[in-house]
Amino acid sequence: MKPTRTIYIAFLAVFILIIVLIALSTMWRQPVRLKVLVYAYNDDITGIDPSLEDDTGLVVLGSVYETLTYYNYITGEVEPRLALSWESSEDGTEWVFYLRRDVVFHDGTPFNATAVKISIERVRDLYRETGRGMGYIWDALDEVIIIDEYTVKFKLIYPQRLDLLASASYAAYIFSPSALEKSGASSIYDKTLEDWFNRGNAIGTGPYKLVSYDPTREIRLEKFDKWWGWKVVNNPQAPDVVIIKIIKEPPAQYHGLLAGEIDIACSVPRVNIKDLIEKGFRVINLSTFHNFILFFNTKRYPTNISYFRLAIAHALNLTEVVQVALYGFAREARGVIPYGFPGYVEELKYSYSLEIAKKYLELSGVETPIKIELLYQVDYEETRKFAELFKSRMRDLGIEVELNPQDWARLKDIAKHVWIDPEKTPHLNIMDWWPTIPSPFDQLYSLFHSESKEWNWAGYENPDLDRLLEEVWILEGVNYVQALELYEDIQRLLFEEAVAIGLWDEIRPFIYSNRVEMPQEALNPMYMFVIRYELISVRS
Repeated sequence: MKPTRTIYIAFLAVFILIIVLIALSTMWRQPVRLKVLVYAYNDDITGIDPSLEDDTGLVVLGSVYETLTYYNYITGEVEPRLALSWESSEDGTEWVFYLRRDVVFHDGTPFNATAVKISIERVRDLYRETGRGMGYIWDALDEVIIIDEYTVKFKLIYPQRLDLLASASYAAYIFSPSALEKSGASSIYDKTLEDWFNRGNAIGTGPYKLVSYDPTREIRLEKFDKWWGWKVVNNPQAPDVVIIKIIKEPPAQYHGLLAGEIDIACSVPRVNIKDLIEKGFRVINLSTFHNFILFFNTKRYPTNISYFRLAIAHALNLTEVVQVALYGFAREARGVIPYGFPGYVEELKYSYSLEIAKKYLELSGVETPIKIELLYQVDYEETRKFAELFKSRMRDLGIEVELNPQDWARLKDIAKHVWIDPEKTPHLNIMDWWPTIPSPFDQLYSLFHSESKEWNWAGYENPDLDRLLEEVWILEGVNYVQALELYEDIQRLLFEEAVAIGLWDEIRPFIYSNRVEMPQEALNPMYMFVIRYELISVRS
């Protein structure tokens, strides 16, 4: 009996061992639980061509692509990104950038000087030929010369702060040369390449790669394990997957947070923020360089009269505007350059006084009652509230305001029509703006130079201002401090003529759940909707 019993025990042991091995094998095959982060964004994505996009596509581009340098808004210094170091000639017309050697694109293509050359030249040349995008920042660029695989020289027609320009939020992203072959484009200027990008294709070097793209509903990003910067940020809890959900209605973002469907929201109703904090959510109130500006149609009666514009300027109580329209989540504007940005001038504020306003109205010669039209973006809670308040307060001057709410795309088309048919373009419009580069030139040239037909919604033409802007752009590359002084003079000129009124500089509350740790450094006032997901920690 003993051998039989021994065999039985042996078989039983083997059987148990097999069961254990099967169980362990099943456990080993269990997929690792991914750390998923859901970010609610409040607008459609307008495009993701890294060379041409000049609007909301930044929310995607800023995580997928990288620039040669990075502007640190806290220190005001330019830091390395795809370029490790750089140097310029004494006259500022030649710059040499020394590139990182440990970088690959999302498709495995090595990053090198060729990628830099084709990316920057495409931006410059498409802007020169079509006026599209933000390629004006490369206006001085004459030639990009490849010295060797990891060294590139920029030759300029006139001096520039190229280290600043190379950190731009638009028009400075580096894409992979392999995009030409993958798209079937015959050259970097072929429309086929643009269409390929905007269908949801992207090959950058950033910490996250694009894996799915629906510009009106949802964008999915996945962690790029070969990103050179992971060893620098050292954050093992960074999200593996980022889902950007397009949720335009602020109440929907609020309820999404409560339901646990959203981790970070950028546009909840401001009245609900206190309630969310009491429920355990956290908030970062980001002081941004995103500002809102009221433009006058300077080509149509009566807003073509500076005294009439000054009457409106002095009838606006910006303290009331910030409290009523933004529940205190903003800073009263001073001119058109936002607080804390290079070139900001503190004293450029119109005093609130109905008495002064009525004196200017009398000087204007405009008889009241009179009707004017205000164009504004309907899907911004704050601009809706401002429009209603503005209409109410202008009645004190005998001015009846007709409100014209539009979505962004339609608003832009209507506003820039001031250059074609000013008499059929509204008297006033509200624009929000955030910087392309850390320089006042970006805003002042784009919004007020007579050649900037895309964004100069005032239809403003002033040869003296045009000349000053052209001079200061070159001066900035030679004497930055002196250039900032000239930018102040330009702002004073605009202020005196009341071409546009700075309304508020936004303080944007970002609400996030307690499963997320989000440092202040993950947000940037330059490009506030772009979140540095690589710095965020997520609990699985």
